[in-house]
Amino acid sequence: MLSPEKPTPLVLALVAGLILTGCAATEGQPTADEPPPPPAPTAFGANEDESTALVNPPAGPAVPYNGMATLPPVNDDPRQLMGLDHESLNEMLGEPALVRRDGDAEVWQYRANRCVLDLFLYGTDKKVEHVDLRGRGDGGSGDEDSVRDCFVGMLRAALPST
Repeated sequence: MLSPEKPTPLVLALVAGLILTGCAATEGQPTADEPPPPPAPTAFGANEDESTALVNPPAGPAVPYNGMATLPPVNDDPRQLMGLDHESLNEMLGEPALVRRDGDAEVWQYRANRCVLDLFLYGTDKKVEHVDLRGRGDGGSGDEDSVRDCFVGMLRAALPST
């Protein structure tokens, strides 16, 4: 049995640990005679207070919160293809999935998951004279916004990767 007059080594070790922990917790803390340290630099500039930092954000382009660059805007109007020749179409859209020749005309077809683009080329120089962009019958919604988004996807897919 433990006697209250004689502390055990375990009790002495606990008391010593508490004393050392208390000393370590105050190390580096300013005493009552010392002034507090200056505030740490903010995200927008060195030693600005919060009100100034929010009013004066850093100069330069904004970066989305996820760090990814935003894509440049793309013209979603398929009529922009009117008057283009083979070479220009290949640059903008790549090779078509299907080319059908019917007399003097050629129909170039591009397919995506949600839409189909048919381009009708006529004349000796084979330029686009008619454009047909539509939703696919196998699950595409077919509304104009969805079809135009699909067309933008076609254009972006043909862009050279950087």
